[in-house]
Amino acid sequence: MVFSLRLSAQSYNFTNYSLKDGLPQSQVMSIYQANDRTLWLGTFGGVSNFDGKIFTSYSKADGLSSNSVNCILEDNQGQIYFGTEAGINSLKKGKITTIFSGKSVNNLLKDKQGIIWGVTDHKLFKIEKGRHVFYAVGGLYVNTINTDQNGNLYAAVAEKGIYQLKNNKWVIYQKLPAQLGALSIRKVLFDRRIKNKFYLLTYRSGIYVSENGVVKPFFKNPKIDTYYAIEQDNKGNIWIGSEKGAYLVHENGTSIYFNSDNGLSDNQVNEIFKDAENNIWISCFSDGIYKYEGDAFIRYNKFKGQDIAYPISGIAADKNDNLWFGTYNKGVFKYDGKKVEQISNPVFKDKKIYFVYADKAKNIWISTYGNGVWKYDGQKFSQVLKPERFDNSCIGEDSEGGIWINGLKSATYLKDGKIEKITGFDGYSSCIFPYPLSKDSVLLGTSNGVTLIRNKKIDPGFQIKALNHIHILSIIKHGNNLVFATLGDGIITWDLKTKAIKRYVVANGLNSNDIYSLAIDNKNNLWAGTGRGINKLTYNKTEQHYEVFRDQPLVVECNQNAIINYKNNILVGTINGLVKCNTSPTDESKKSPFIHIQCINIFHKTDRSKDLCLDLSQKKQGFYKLDYSQNHIAISFKGVYLTSPLSVLYRYKLVGIDNDFSKPVPNTEIEYSAIKPGSYTFQVYAIANGQQSNIEQFSFTIVPPIYDTVLFKIGAFLVLIFLIWLIFYLIFKTRERKKHQFEKLKLKEQEKIRKQTAEDFHDDIGNKLTRINVLSEILDKKVNGAEKEQKELIRLIRENAGLLYTGTKDILWALDPHSDNLFEILVHIKNFGIDLFQNTGVDFKMEGVLPKYQKLQLSMEFNRNLTLIFKEMLNNVLKHAKATQVLIMVIETDHNTINILTTDDGEGFDLESVERGRGLNNIQTRCKRIKSTFQISSVKGKGTTTTISTRIPVTK
Repeated sequence: MVFSLRLSAQSYNFTNYSLKDGLPQSQVMSIYQANDRTLWLGTFGGVSNFDGKIFTSYSKADGLSSNSVNCILEDNQGQIYFGTEAGINSLKKGKITTIFSGKSVNNLLKDKQGIIWGVTDHKLFKIEKGRHVFYAVGGLYVNTINTDQNGNLYAAVAEKGIYQLKNNKWVIYQKLPAQLGALSIRKVLFDRRIKNKFYLLTYRSGIYVSENGVVKPFFKNPKIDTYYAIEQDNKGNIWIGSEKGAYLVHENGTSIYFNSDNGLSDNQVNEIFKDAENNIWISCFSDGIYKYEGDAFIRYNKFKGQDIAYPISGIAADKNDNLWFGTYNKGVFKYDGKKVEQISNPVFKDKKIYFVYADKAKNIWISTYGNGVWKYDGQKFSQVLKPERFDNSCIGEDSEGGIWINGLKSATYLKDGKIEKITGFDGYSSCIFPYPLSKDSVLLGTSNGVTLIRNKKIDPGFQIKALNHIHILSIIKHGNNLVFATLGDGIITWDLKTKAIKRYVVANGLNSNDIYSLAIDNKNNLWAGTGRGINKLTYNKTEQHYEVFRDQPLVVECNQNAIINYKNNILVGTINGLVKCNTSPTDESKKSPFIHIQCINIFHKTDRSKDLCLDLSQKKQGFYKLDYSQNHIAISFKGVYLTSPLSVLYRYKLVGIDNDFSKPVPNTEIEYSAIKPGSYTFQVYAIANGQQSNIEQFSFTIVPPIYDTVLFKIGAFLVLIFLIWLIFYLIFKTRERKKHQFEKLKLKEQEKIRKQTAEDFHDDIGNKLTRINVLSEILDKKVNGAEKEQKELIRLIRENAGLLYTGTKDILWALDPHSDNLFEILVHIKNFGIDLFQNTGVDFKMEGVLPKYQKLQLSMEFNRNLTLIFKEMLNNVLKHAKATQVLIMVIETDHNTINILTTDDGEGFDLESVERGRGLNNIQTRCKRIKSTFQISSVKGKGTTTTISTRIPVTK
């Protein structure tokens, strides 16, 4: 203990879990902690899994070979094994199977390689491929097995000694003295701090220790007949379970006996177990299990047989550090560090005490029922206030040394022998607190909020609206905050600078919403005595709020204003006596909570038969692919913190949606619906009393539907572009087809018109020209031959009519649709040449006119221009060339191109000096119209050659 308050009966803190809490049977024979930090408890009524809050049990009805479970083990694959009175069972995914049936199995252990070993009927075996195989170890009688701090496996063999498993062989590790070898060794415990040191627990002869090969007695109590359990805590102390309670043996040799007098039980202790959080668990026959909570709280209720477990109404320390405490029915007591004595003054003895208070000068003030207020100055008691109609329940001292004492409907001010009363406030007074607005100002806590008294008058302008109609039981200043303890409304803080109000209730971690007392320790932590225990609060300056610690399991009702910071400890008055709170707990025992994701429920959008539940036990950091219709997910998780299971809160986030972890919440299941396709990672961790667990995570990808993928969108875009192009293409083609059809119709109409015109022209103009010719011949016969002038006119008329008829034939030929092919054009040119050069002495020839050219349909414009070109050209040859031979050759080239060469053997001319006439220009102009080229070459005295090159425009 830290200070000198040593009462003879300190009540230590144990939390008991029994049938009423869900334990299937009250006799726990084995305790084991799995990798998920939960405890497995073997009882005579089956096996139970305990997470600090809930028991989940299995029995013979669920598949166990026997309800009597002696030992428990988890293998490297997460499968749980139970050694029972009738064999071994295993549990995996909620299903129990039988490894083997038969005799009782007393031990199950795992070596460094993960191989499972056990003892049945004092014979050693190991499990290979699901079967048990027996091994002989130095003899046939194996009492127990255990492992050292390095995982090496050892066996205690009767009358032989301790054997070690080395290289798959059992070799003697240490022989035992003859007198010890004959004893029944129930357990072997290897020291976790010192190598080559182990403890031997015998059935009736106590505990022995072996260090560096030397064996000697360690602990034995002559009053104890039988020993059952042994364990070592994280401080190196040894715990021993006996037939009556348990012993804690410190390294210095001192010991503490735990029984019903100080918090445990007088019954047989079957098992003691240290968990991963350094908690000590003790199973007691017929009492279930106890968890040792350490010395954070120690109750004081007896001294040398004197019962002082009274309701404590006030606590104070005088000038000599003597502790004074008042009770509600037994008067006042004083403790001087050695003994507790009751104040024998008849004013107080066996009376109801309202408060015990020490002023700045360490004078003790006491308010007693029916006898007013008294003051003790270290020498004597003197009455300060005489009894009134209403008793005085609270006291305080202002900055000037004035004493304020409140009654039910008034506040009394005392200084320098003067007494003043202040009344007129709302509600009933319950506490008083010096508030340094002025030297004598105080805040009065009432059943209707707070009232400010300044200059001994009520200040009507002062009001904290958030406290209206709230019953204030205690007030204290902590940093920049005024802290108000309330009846039913938890703790309310008021920031003196910002005037911000904050409230803390059970949901924030308080044991109760009824707060009776407040105090500050030497580390500036705030302590609150509540209706269901004591809470410690620390102020987080960064986040500007209090964090509530819930790691204290003591359930006790505290009393109003009965609290004091005394020698670096907080003393709290409760309805059952005095409680000491250790404000400086050792940090070495602090462990973090542990969290694991239990199940991932995936709900299908439309088909409930496709809902899934993923088990992450086999794939811890797995990455899962989910269909886009599986976008509704519920994730359940569990944080195990056996030290303080009620303090566990959770923070989580879904990376990809949430930017940061959530605020701490108690929920153990989180649901996300309508998650968009993408990659996500769910992360969660537990927090408890400032400790943070590991971060568990689950990664998954929701695969988008095919229509929502990038490739599909690119493809859809390309298809859209293609469709748009196709639409425009079809529109263009339709228009082109319609245009082509229109052109065909137009051509057909033109052909009809041309044919009709040709027929009409032939019938009309041709007949008239023929008639002119006939009439001119008749006239010529009638005119006398001597009339030469008239004869010449008649000749000219007949000649012009002939020429007109010849021209008419050309027009009729051009109008005739049958002339619209290359063959007809060439034949027409050939005939024109023959007619032109007939009787002129010029030899005219045309070669290359092939019948296949009839298939090359040409336009009327092409026919007309090409015909006129050659008429012009041949007429020029006839008039100017003085040629004797003229040759036209039609030559085919590639790409539907035809070259028409016209060659004569005339005089020729110089291309550079000759003057271009109108005929030559007309030829070139007409060639351009039909998209043809015209070339001419001539050598003086050797003739001329012209070439017309044309790409035939075919008309379908």
